[in-house]
Amino acid sequence: MCFPVSVCSLSAGLNDRTVMSASWDATACMWKLDGSTEPSLTLSGHQGAVWSAIQLPSGDIVTGSADKTIRVWDKEGQFQRTLTGHTDCVRGLAATSSNEFLSCANDATVCHWNATVGTCLSVFYGHSNYIYSISVFPGAGVDSFVTSSEDRTVKIWQNGECRQTVTLPAQSVWSVACLQNGDFVTGSSDGIARVFSADPSRQAEPILQEQFASEVAHTSMAAKQELGGVKISELPGMGALCEPGYSDGQRKLVRDGTDVFCYSWSAADKEWVKIGDVVGASGGTQATSGKQLYNGKEYDYVFSVDIEDGKPPLKLPYNCDEDPWFAAQTFIHDNNLSQLFLDQVANFIVNNSKQNVPLGTKDSSPEFCDPFTGGNRYIPPGSSGRPDLANVADPFTGASRYVPSYGNGVPDSPAGGGTSSTSLSSATLDNCPLKPYFPQKTYLRFDQANLSVILEKLLEFNRSTGDGIHKVQDSYLEGVIKLAGADATANPLYMQVLKQLLQWPQDIVFPVLDIVRLAVRNAEINSDLCSGIMGDQLIGHLQRFLVSHSLTANQMLSLRILCNMLSHPEGEALAIRHKDYLLSVVFDITPPFNKQMQIAISTLLLNLAVAFNRTRDSLSRARAVVASSVILPRLSDSEALFRGLVALGTLIWDADTLQDKTELIESVNSSKEIVTLLDKLSAGSSMDKVTQCAAQVSALMQV
Repeated sequence: MCFPVSVCSLSAGLNDRTVMSASWDATACMWKLDGSTEPSLTLSGHQGAVWSAIQLPSGDIVTGSADKTIRVWDKEGQFQRTLTGHTDCVRGLAATSSNEFLSCANDATVCHWNATVGTCLSVFYGHSNYIYSISVFPGAGVDSFVTSSEDRTVKIWQNGECRQTVTLPAQSVWSVACLQNGDFVTGSSDGIARVFSADPSRQAEPILQEQFASEVAHTSMAAKQELGGVKISELPGMGALCEPGYSDGQRKLVRDGTDVFCYSWSAADKEWVKIGDVVGASGGTQATSGKQLYNGKEYDYVFSVDIEDGKPPLKLPYNCDEDPWFAAQTFIHDNNLSQLFLDQVANFIVNNSKQNVPLGTKDSSPEFCDPFTGGNRYIPPGSSGRPDLANVADPFTGASRYVPSYGNGVPDSPAGGGTSSTSLSSATLDNCPLKPYFPQKTYLRFDQANLSVILEKLLEFNRSTGDGIHKVQDSYLEGVIKLAGADATANPLYMQVLKQLLQWPQDIVFPVLDIVRLAVRNAEINSDLCSGIMGDQLIGHLQRFLVSHSLTANQMLSLRILCNMLSHPEGEALAIRHKDYLLSVVFDITPPFNKQMQIAISTLLLNLAVAFNRTRDSLSRARAVVASSVILPRLSDSEALFRGLVALGTLIWDADTLQDKTELIESVNSSKEIVTLLDKLSAGSSMDKVTQCAAQVSALMQV
């Protein structure tokens, strides 16, 4: 069998001559080694690459994915449940008993799980970077296992604690496997496999052990991994090594004159072991360190990648001592981009970071790249490492990049008539230099969704409700999900079930809200949900989810429902009827809130601005200007700021009379916060759309 993308891992199945495979195509397969070229089972459902797949002694199958989740399947391949808990890609799995297993992840944690009930039993902390691999000693189960990591170490765990840390003379320890005799073997980025043993009779000759210790001690380490802004003069001297460490693997930086060394405490030998020289410096400001700060970590480069019109650029962080292909893979996973563009992103990194030489590199002994993502990975003949992309344009700048027809972005030029958001040409910009961003004429909607994931979550929550009040037949849920489709019809039975589901408890109602958010885009369903007493009941439901103590996900989805329902006349009329309440929502939701919440709030404000201008409602327009002045200083996300600025500009631009416009401008000027914000944003040097729009609002206020 030839896979279209990389196979990440292989593991033995429960039955003889069976093998589990995990692949970048987001599937895991069971294979029978009987000459067949097709898998006996294919497990699909993950939203990212599957990094690991194992079969437990019970027969259940467990898969771990780049989508940060673990899935459990029965031996027939039927999906059972999703386990969540890791905050980054799940990289490795290891069975510990009939129905329990361990997982390791890029979040630097190890979790112990019960597959039958789907609960996390314990979490192990110790590594300081990605954990790539995990293996259990034969017969030991959860009581004794080993892990390997990007922090250059293998850790040996016993009875829930790290008992020993082995540092290797390589940056990445890709894999570790326990052997039947109690030894373990490692594979690392320096291209060497090493076997470690607790049995003196199988240990290497003293001269080889000394050579290994010397290699570890002389391994150069980039200071940015260890110093983090600490001044060398403030580090302790060599005398600090007289004090014993408090845990195995504890690291300590010490200085000898102007040289800095890193030592690790060995609990077994009760001594500090030198593991590297610290070269270079980091920390402080970008001006003093040459680094850029992103998400609390310093990088040599933070590239801005423009993926989609109407959306802020994505950030691509990179350090010169990283493998470009691994950085590219991380970027693809974090932003849910197509795997087709791995080589393109990696080559972009290589081409734009040529001038910088990694700190502490040694040309005489180059390390090998990750065989899954690196430049030395296997590339089938004639494939160039990816499918034929001759007809595929650059996803970042090309004409075929993804641009949603009803996306989340604000149009780059004034919209025409109509009731829904449209994708607009910027050809008119040259002819209207004063108002390329406002007045906005059409409503914006939130359209993107994964219906299969929503249905899966509905079915999961429906099974867990445990009472006859909220539970419905699974077949009804499959009908309800159809209401969210583009060609939906207002089926009376499924509409009634949807209204019943809106009464679900706060902690499980969010997939129902997501269906309503999608369903109100349909004119027939919009009329059913938003007309007359049904519309008032819908607002009543949303009020329950928009209170300050409600879950953030419920608040955000309720705001999106309000935005989408405006796209049809009945929903627009409902919003106008409850305009005072909707404005109070904008006023009352206060920070801290995440990017999605900010965009939802500012989009509702923008859509209300469009509605008030359509109805020539001067009083509501004035209240919306006040709301804009209040909410804009609370926003930090660039897209949310942009939408808020378009809303403010739209409200002022479409004032009915010069006196009305003057009063609106005076209202804005009375808020010191908004005036300061406009001055700050319009004075920016980047000339992005936020800067331009802020400058246009400021200019409008001078009219």
